[in-house]
Amino acid sequence: MFRLGSNGSFIVEESSKDILDYLFKGKYYRKKNLYILPPNYETYRKIIMNVPEDRIDPTCYLYPILESQNISPKTKKLYFQVNKNFIEFVRKKPEEITQKDVQSYIQYLIHTNKRISTIKTVYMAIRLFFEKLMGYLNLSDIELPKQEKSIPEVLTRKEVKLLIKNIKSQKHKLIIKIAYSCGLKLSEVLSLTVSDIDFENRAVKVKGKNKRIVPASENLIREIKDYLKDQYLKGSEGSVYLFFSKNKDKPLSARTVEIMFKKALLNAGLSTRYKFSILRDSYIVHLIEKNYCLDTISELTGIKESKLLSKFEFYINLAKKNQIPDMLDFSDVA
Repeated sequence: MFRLGSNGSFIVEESSKDILDYLFKGKYYRKKNLYILPPNYETYRKIIMNVPEDRIDPTCYLYPILESQNISPKTKKLYFQVNKNFIEFVRKKPEEITQKDVQSYIQYLIHTNKRISTIKTVYMAIRLFFEKLMGYLNLSDIELPKQEKSIPEVLTRKEVKLLIKNIKSQKHKLIIKIAYSCGLKLSEVLSLTVSDIDFENRAVKVKGKNKRIVPASENLIREIKDYLKDQYLKGSEGSVYLFFSKNKDKPLSARTVEIMFKKALLNAGLSTRYKFSILRDSYIVHLIEKNYCLDTISELTGIKESKLLSKFEFYINLAKKNQIPDMLDFSDVA
């Protein structure tokens, strides 16, 4: 029997030694009780064209996956194993497999409670081989399970207040306040320079992919001024970054802030599974609860309205329901 190893080498059993000698004399080497043929397209073609079908393991047909130049070595191994499992499931040669076989396998994975992400990976692996590499099938019409929308976790206003209260460091407290009150990502907060703060117009200039200017409250501007004044008194003036590391030429690291955030959650009695990004999500949801329209939130956060609607649909619908008035309240009529 001729079969294909995950590293691309063809492995031949003792029972097929006669065919091996006839086709590949001098081109193989022995390893224990098996014979190894080097991985190349010529070997693959020779096996497929000349070795009797009953001596070819289905894995041999998958060689083009390992030969592909467009995917990483790790992905090649994954896609090879996925297609191997699929071929063993249908028990057919690749050219005999139909779209119905692929759909049946997808249904089998669904019924065996495989995760949706796993099923989608299986689909992509099968499609790469049968459609893109071999041109056997068109699998664009395969029905895949729909991903259930998850509801983003957010902090309540009370929890945000509690979180801030349990941070002692002036710098760390200000990081949290800017991130939450301006709806910034962690990377956006850390890239802020002193010149990005418009004290006169009470605004923050956000750099990066989603450049924008967001308003800052009078209280926040005052706290930034106090923070800078304290830094100056400590002899820390000179850095362009608002939140700098020990090396003034570099901003504070994201890891440092994430560790600080976890400690703050712990001190506040909140779940430490939350990530820093929950502050931005909370900002968005709290604006939705205050009846801000999506185009305004999109402008403030740099997130497209369609993405806001998709991710925060639950909170948007909830806010709409909460706006329904009490129809038994007749105070509006004489």
